[in-house]
Amino acid sequence: MTTLQRAALWLSKVPPAISGSGGHNATYTAAVGLVHGFALSHVDSLTLLEDWNKSCQPPWKATELAYKLREAASRAHNKPRGHLLEAGGSSPSGSFDLSRVTFKKPVADAAPVPVPSLSPAIPDPQASEFKRFMQAAFAPTEVVCICDAVEEGRPVSAGSFIPIEEWIARFDDPQSRILSPEREGIFVRINPFKPNLYSGSDNDVSAFRHVLVEFDDLPKPEQEKRLRDSGLPITVLIDSGGKSIHGWVRVDAPSRKEWDARRDEIYRVIPGIDAKNKNPSRYSRLPGAWRSPTAQQRLLDTNLGAASWEDWLTNRETDDDQSTVVTVKDLLDFDPANDPDNLIGNRWITRGSSMIISGGTGIGKSSLMMQIIVRWCLGLDFFGIAPIKPLKIGVIQAENDRGDLAEAFRGVTHRRFTIEQMNMLHKNLEFRTETVRTGDQFLAYARRFIHKSKLDLIIADPLFSYFGGDLSDQSEVSVFLRNKLQPILHETKVAWIWMHHVSKPQRKETGEPLTTMELAHSGFGSSELANWAREIAVLHEVGQSKPRRFQLAFCKRGGRIGLPSPILNLQHSATGIQWEECNPLAFTGADLKGEKSGKPSYPRRGRRA
Repeated sequence: MTTLQRAALWLSKVPPAISGSGGHNATYTAAVGLVHGFALSHVDSLTLLEDWNKSCQPPWKATELAYKLREAASRAHNKPRGHLLEAGGSSPSGSFDLSRVTFKKPVADAAPVPVPSLSPAIPDPQASEFKRFMQAAFAPTEVVCICDAVEEGRPVSAGSFIPIEEWIARFDDPQSRILSPEREGIFVRINPFKPNLYSGSDNDVSAFRHVLVEFDDLPKPEQEKRLRDSGLPITVLIDSGGKSIHGWVRVDAPSRKEWDARRDEIYRVIPGIDAKNKNPSRYSRLPGAWRSPTAQQRLLDTNLGAASWEDWLTNRETDDDQSTVVTVKDLLDFDPANDPDNLIGNRWITRGSSMIISGGTGIGKSSLMMQIIVRWCLGLDFFGIAPIKPLKIGVIQAENDRGDLAEAFRGVTHRRFTIEQMNMLHKNLEFRTETVRTGDQFLAYARRFIHKSKLDLIIADPLFSYFGGDLSDQSEVSVFLRNKLQPILHETKVAWIWMHHVSKPQRKETGEPLTTMELAHSGFGSSELANWAREIAVLHEVGQSKPRRFQLAFCKRGGRIGLPSPILNLQHSATGIQWEECNPLAFTGADLKGEKSGKPSYPRRGRRA
């Protein structure tokens, strides 16, 4: 039997992933077994995983499966690569038909086993530290996992799974086995478990009640203060006996997916949290036990902050919303002529706003971008479109190498600016080439760049390189732009420009040019791109002549650029890598002459920006 066949048989025994029941972990386990356990290639692993995926509820997207495989291949594992090939068991002789391997499917008609909705009791204030902790964190009859098998400060077993009443009855004594100073570093898992399941895995958690929060890099008094001041619903606050304070934040999530979302929300609003505590079966320190003969793990407090996750959200949102309130007086007092957030034109581009510049492949979008940013960094206009001051601009790009950038930069700047102006460009203009990061990782990278360089404007070229998803999927595009990128723009007050590609021809089948709104929606992808951006600019070629001539149309707020028309008529310079203005009336006449003579027209060179 081949390795691929053995891997297929192994995978057929892996239960399918079910959303809300540890689906992420199940899929990751399958991915690790294929790429690491059987040492399969990415292609072979993906082929098997896609078949297995058909039985999942709901099935994963192909991009998500590929990500799981890359994640499994990049992480360190405690067993050597190919270890499943060494596993025992004889291989069947004779021919083997891989197509006959079937994967397990969830039982369609079986009703889910109901998990009783339980709540911890109010702890008895006269009880021992151990008992007060157990009563605060776990409900009656719930199965609690405690591990006293510890080596070098780490648990080395899945732990013991016993109902809370039995734990209290057997061990609520300072001299008990788990609370004695002779036993060091006892651990407890932060959530209860389903009865008769002893793996300690996320799949076996019975209630997604708590998220573990701790800080390793702050002094303990500062850690405790942050947790107490957060207002979060904290069930127990524990001194680990070491460097950290542990807070069990009560989120009461109905599913693993929602637990992940609530965990991420906690991480977002409280900086400095140790991010490795990201699973619901995580170990914490057991209060009342000893970390060392001189350091006890202590219960500091119970039931802090908001009464519930919902109360915390409501209270926090009430505070946050104050910054979004706009009163009638604010509107009456606003002076458009003195808007502190204005950057370019008549409030055309403002702080926190966005623009997309689209154009076809190979028409000179990169050189156009270079000419725009060089002039705006110096406080100069680009064919009449002027910033209110010299802007600090950053560029993140993926399509041009250093030589391409240098040629475009020199074409725009050669013998055109003073020494003082060139020094200003050194100060105000920064380039970065990034070809790997996409999606959330790219946005985090861009956010660091914005903060570090204190940018007024950032340009990302192209959108295709950095989105990391399906640009035609409206929901994906909307979440990326409105829920992930827009908060960064609001936070940093930076204006953002995407360079983008068009997917549709710039003329109708009848030969008529597209309308302004049709141009706005000509960029590749969902219409949400045009809806989100404050401005859409489209560069498209006009006619067939030398030098090539174009129109740069501003499709949404062109009346604010400060020019009589929302369209710039431009052409490639015949003397270098740069753009110059051309007269549309002149080149229309030249086109007519060219058609009559059968020769291409050469319009007179216009002014350069």
